[in-house]
Amino acid sequence: MEDNRNFMIAIALTMAILLGYTYLYDAPRQQAAEQVRQEQKVAQAEQKSDEIPDFSNSAATETIPGQNPMDASSVSVDRDELLTVRDRIIIESPHVHGSIALKGARIDDLTLTDYKETLDPDSKDVALLNPVGTADAYFVDFNWGVDGAKGPDKNSVWTADNDMLEAGGSVTLKWDNGAGLLFSRTISLDENYMFSVTQEVTNTTDTAIKVAQYGRIVRHSRPKGMSLYILHEGPMWSLDDGMEEFTFSDLEDMGKTEKKTAKSTDGGWVGITDKYWLVALIPDPKKDFNVEVYRRGDDTSEKFYANFFHGWTTLKSGESYVESSRLFAGAKKVSLLDYYTDVENVKMLNYAIDWGMFYFLTKPIFYLLELLYGFVGNFGVAILLLTAIVKLAMFPIANKGYKSMNKMKVLQPKMQALKEKYSDDKTKLQQATMELYKKEKVNPVSGCLPMLLQFPVFFALYKVLYVTIDMRHAPFFGWIKDLSGPDTMLVTNLFGLIPWEPTGFLALGILPIFMGFTMWLQMQMNPSSGDPMQRKIMMFMPIIFTFMLAQFSVGLVIYWTFSNILGILQQWILMRRADPVPAKTKA
Repeated sequence: MEDNRNFMIAIALTMAILLGYTYLYDAPRQQAAEQVRQEQKVAQAEQKSDEIPDFSNSAATETIPGQNPMDASSVSVDRDELLTVRDRIIIESPHVHGSIALKGARIDDLTLTDYKETLDPDSKDVALLNPVGTADAYFVDFNWGVDGAKGPDKNSVWTADNDMLEAGGSVTLKWDNGAGLLFSRTISLDENYMFSVTQEVTNTTDTAIKVAQYGRIVRHSRPKGMSLYILHEGPMWSLDDGMEEFTFSDLEDMGKTEKKTAKSTDGGWVGITDKYWLVALIPDPKKDFNVEVYRRGDDTSEKFYANFFHGWTTLKSGESYVESSRLFAGAKKVSLLDYYTDVENVKMLNYAIDWGMFYFLTKPIFYLLELLYGFVGNFGVAILLLTAIVKLAMFPIANKGYKSMNKMKVLQPKMQALKEKYSDDKTKLQQATMELYKKEKVNPVSGCLPMLLQFPVFFALYKVLYVTIDMRHAPFFGWIKDLSGPDTMLVTNLFGLIPWEPTGFLALGILPIFMGFTMWLQMQMNPSSGDPMQRKIMMFMPIIFTFMLAQFSVGLVIYWTFSNILGILQQWILMRRADPVPAKTKA
């Protein structure tokens, strides 16, 4: 019996440590650091030169309209205000809208129309890309490195054959360097988030010119909000050797001139990922290319880069050279990334979603949830059905475990008698206890199997709820409007009657409390320990889990609560149907 209790306590404490670390230590620490960093940026924002790959010839300083370019302390301007003062090509499609700046021909204004920043119906759509000059500048630049002549740079003003880019359509930009080099860039957009970019350069001079295409992602800030160790956010790439990820902190720890570099001969991509969003450059998979990621600046004005570039090509007089690449800029929707990976042959783009090391369990659980959602139209109900399916799959093992626990109850008087008889000899007590288990055919550990087997599913569901955008702002019923967020019906502010927004462990919702009650009730149906210390530990476990899961996704609390309820029902039926098991031996 004591082995059984110790095993259960070890499982529970391990889970508490693993999950509690996220919210009790790591998350608040990272959140505080990020808040300090953002405050420093607002107070000391600077506009510095944007770097580009070494082979490029552009180093002009960025300026904001109306800003003195010599004023290094100028603060950022309003995004909407900035977007009205430059000539732009409008982007309009069912899922995105934005614009392309004719100055520099950058894709630096992109908003995702399917997603809101918050649950407020009046909330703004999520702005993914922002032009230089805004607080969170984030843009994509395709261009040419030119050796021996002037090429386009960030200050070059392009002309366009159309003033709008629509889904399924294209727009062609042109720029003439005035000295015999003609540049053309055709940008098209599919029905979702994939841009195709075809660049052409024509040499009308009398001499040969070397050119090299490059693409770069430049980000002037880090993701806002809480950053957790279970999820990767930052630069990453997928190349010949598979995936490689770099956190923002990894790049911060590098030297001021260091870069992470690699080469691909078999396709791939390089990009920067957030929890729900991805910006990725996809070079022509038929050509070799190099990638690099790095950070420049300091804590008050930092920039992160993810670039690709091809090798130099000699362009003779009268020749033209064309290269194509693609850009994904949008939401990390599972079905969409699977499509681009499997159909469009973008190597491992679907692994931009951080499924974790247990992806072999996490992904199937997501697909099962998605299948159930297709039938019921509600992810909360789908979670309930998933819980029932898991319980049904584990029914034989759970039955065996519950029967073992019921036998343990019958053996309690025998166990107590043995403890009294061998109170001064723990070795003999242990031997006698094991003999009793053997004679009565009781496995004390089997009672823990129902809880133990739930943990892999629990962690996988936790990951699914946290990383998949399908769960973001997904409602259940009543007050539950977002299954990926914590319970908002807080007991600690009397369900909103008190004008106070509790945080941390004080943000205790009604559903986690009910979960804790079901956990306590289920534990009361199990045989109690004779050890007073163990009884106290087990008594506090529902309380600990109540406060801990209050910080987690409410969808996870729904799963755990319903699993407890089904376990209570199953155990109650077994207890009603089971015959008393008499002890076969006397102590």
